[in-house]
Amino acid sequence: MVLDPDGSELDWHLGYSPPPERFQERLEKTLKGIDTFKSFSAAYAKDPKKIEVVYNLAKKIGLRYDTKNSIKLYKEVLALDPDGMKGMTYRGKDKISFTEDAEFEIAGAALDSRTPDPGPMKAFIQKYSDDSKMIKTAYSTMSYYYRDQAPKEEAAAFFKEYLAKFPDDKDALSRFVFWTIRTKDNIDEGIKLAEKIKDLEGYNPETLSMSFLAQLYMIKGDKEKAGEAYGKDFMEGKVSDLAYDLVTYADFWTKNDANKESAEKMVDTAVKLKPDTLYIIRQAASIYIKLNKPDRALGVFGPNYIKKYMNDASTLNGYAWFWQGQAKNLDSALGAAKKSVALSPRAAAYDTLSAVFIKLKNLPEALKAAEKAVELAGQQAETYKKKLENLKKLMAKKEGE
Repeated sequence: MVLDPDGSELDWHLGYSPPPERFQERLEKTLKGIDTFKSFSAAYAKDPKKIEVVYNLAKKIGLRYDTKNSIKLYKEVLALDPDGMKGMTYRGKDKISFTEDAEFEIAGAALDSRTPDPGPMKAFIQKYSDDSKMIKTAYSTMSYYYRDQAPKEEAAAFFKEYLAKFPDDKDALSRFVFWTIRTKDNIDEGIKLAEKIKDLEGYNPETLSMSFLAQLYMIKGDKEKAGEAYGKDFMEGKVSDLAYDLVTYADFWTKNDANKESAEKMVDTAVKLKPDTLYIIRQAASIYIKLNKPDRALGVFGPNYIKKYMNDASTLNGYAWFWQGQAKNLDSALGAAKKSVALSPRAAAYDTLSAVFIKLKNLPEALKAAEKAVELAGQQAETYKKKLENLKKLMAKKEGE
């Protein structure tokens, strides 16, 4: 609430949403007297027949839930422009007439009254059904009344009509599904539509949608199906997806040298969620290093971590390759590389061992490992031969110094 020096109401702003700069802009406009309750009221007193003034004052008063007075003004809008030809406004991204928006607000108030009346909203739908962008919103608004207060037969007819109008709309489908859960009626139809929502949402369905599907199966007495829809595997998948999203986010911001505090918090969370997933832990270590926190990197992906994987050649190899790339923790990396070679003597493992020896400046041992990589490489030998040639050039250069 913003008051003038004399204590009278200048304006109000209901709620807050970020960013703060945008909210500040709204307050600064208010202090300049732009689009305020007081400015609209003064304009209305001067010319109560100017439709944009009447509409804007109605909208402003409606923001503080003064329904009685806002509806009175919306009715004046209808009297001034019954055909919707004298002014336009935006409802979200959609441009509609003052008249259409006023009719919608009046219909919505009738639904929200102590004795709800869906008649005005039905009339709105009938009037604008051919081309209005508000029809979907109108059906959605009416669904609360039919879900909570209308007789079952009337509600069933409404939801059937709603779905016929928007057969692939998630909102329409979800509202019908929720109604079937609430009434414990039409369960098979509810399951069919809940499965359709799942298909519409693709490979990563929303938690709420799957909880609805599981609830329907539970009502039907099928715990197994409920578990398949919304059980351990589903939620572990969500956790895994979130962990990957978090490290991707953190990696993006650390690479761009910004938003680092948030990046660190997110990667911390990813590590807690998936402490045994090599990719997550390796990415976390890389991010901590970029954040200039090598001790954190060693804490999550250092010697204590690799102890658990001393019989896993692939994890050992990945660990050694990571740390040779960082030129840190090389003694531990060497031990891991040697163990990986012993467990699985592959070209890639010997290549990693060679790389670790190079970082340790032990070029003779690096040469032996590189030669072994070429020997085992088969069709990929060319790649390792190039590395071997480069290593020999490096050794020759060192001998000449």
